[in-house]
Amino acid sequence: MARLPQTRYTASFAIIATTFALLTTGGTLPIPLYTLWGEYFGFGAETTTWVFAVYVLGTLLALIFFGGLSDQVGRRPLAFAALALTITSTLFFLFAANVPMLLAGRFLSGIGVGLMTSAATAALAELYRGSNKAFPSMISTAANMGGLGLGPLVAGVFAQYLPAPTALVFIVFGTLVALVFLLTFFVPETHPRTAGRKINWAPRVGAPRPALGIYGKSAIAVVPTFTLLGLFSSLTPRFIAQTLDVHNLAIAGLATFILFEIGVIAQLVFRGKEPRWSILRGLPLLIAALALVLTGFLTGNLGVFGLGTVIGGIGAGLTFMGGLGQLARAVPHESHAKSVAAYFIAAQSGLAIPVLSIGALTGPLGLTTATTLVIAVVMVLAAVAWIVNRRSPRVTA
Repeated sequence: MARLPQTRYTASFAIIATTFALLTTGGTLPIPLYTLWGEYFGFGAETTTWVFAVYVLGTLLALIFFGGLSDQVGRRPLAFAALALTITSTLFFLFAANVPMLLAGRFLSGIGVGLMTSAATAALAELYRGSNKAFPSMISTAANMGGLGLGPLVAGVFAQYLPAPTALVFIVFGTLVALVFLLTFFVPETHPRTAGRKINWAPRVGAPRPALGIYGKSAIAVVPTFTLLGLFSSLTPRFIAQTLDVHNLAIAGLATFILFEIGVIAQLVFRGKEPRWSILRGLPLLIAALALVLTGFLTGNLGVFGLGTVIGGIGAGLTFMGGLGQLARAVPHESHAKSVAAYFIAAQSGLAIPVLSIGALTGPLGLTTATTLVIAVVMVLAAVAWIVNRRSPRVTA
C-alpha cells in the first residue's frame, strides 16, 4: 500500500471503526421489536427463537465461508458487500409484512455482520500507525460490544416514544448505512489482491498451525463471555417486566445497553494491560457475575441483579479484548482475517447458546431450571478457560 498522509490513515481508521459499530448495532436493532412484530403477525416465543437463530446462522456461515476471503481479495470488497447486504436487510425489515420477510432480513443482516467482522478487524490493525499494538484490537472489540449494546437501546426508544415503531428506526439506520457506504470509498485498500492470483473459494478460517494453541485459549475464553452477554440480553426484559412490573421497551434496552457499555469502558480503562492479564482477571469476574445474575433473577432482587450486570460488563470487556489481543499478536499479517473470523465464530456460538438452549429446555424443564442449568454449565466452562489460560505463557508481539 502506497504511503499516504497520516490524516488519511486516521480518518480511514475512524470510518472503519464507525462502520463496524454501526453494523453490529443493526445486528441487535430488531430485538426490542419482536414483541411488536409478534402482535402484528401473530407469533410467539418459539418463532422469535427461530428468527434469532437465522441471524446467528447467517453470521456463522459468512465467517466460515468468507471470513478469510479478505486475505485474498482485499478488505474493501468485503466491506462494500457487507454494507450492501445490510441495506438490503434493512429494506426487508422496513417493508416486513410476514414472518418470512423477517427471517430473510435477519439472515442477510447476519451475513453482513459476518463479512464485516473479520475484514474490519484486519483493516483496523493495518490502518493504525501508532506504537500501541493493542489499540486496534481494543477498538475492534469496543466497536463490537458498543454496537451490540446500542441496538436494543435505540430500537427501544424508537418503539416506545416515536411513531411508526417498526419503520422509522430502519429508515434512520438505512440512511446511516448508506452514508458510511459512500465514506468507505475514501478508505485505502490495506491488503490489495495479488495480480494474477486465483481466488480460493474453499472455506479459509482458523489460525495458522503455530498459533493454534493461542487460538484455542482465546476461543475457550470468548465462548462463556458471549454466553453471558446473550443470557443477560434474554433475561433482562423478563426480569424488568416480572420483578419491577415495568413494560417499557426503552428501559429494557437501556439495561442491556448498560451491560455492554460497561464492557467498553473497561476496555478503555485497561487498554494498556497485557492480553493474558485481561483474560485472567475477566474470567473470574464472569463467574461471579453469572452467580449474581442467577441469584437476582431467582429471588427478584434488583440490587443483586444490578451488581451482576456491572461485574459482568467489566469481565466481558476484559476477556473479549484480551482474547482478541493475544490472538492478533500470534498470527502473521497474511492470516489475520481468517484467524479473526475463527475467533468470532466462537464468540457468535457463545451468543447463541443461552437463547437456543433455554428455548429448547424451558418446555420440558421450566424456565427456572433451564436457566439454572445453562448458567451452571457456563460457569464451569469459564473456570476451565481460566485454568487453560493460567497455564499458558505470555504472548509477545
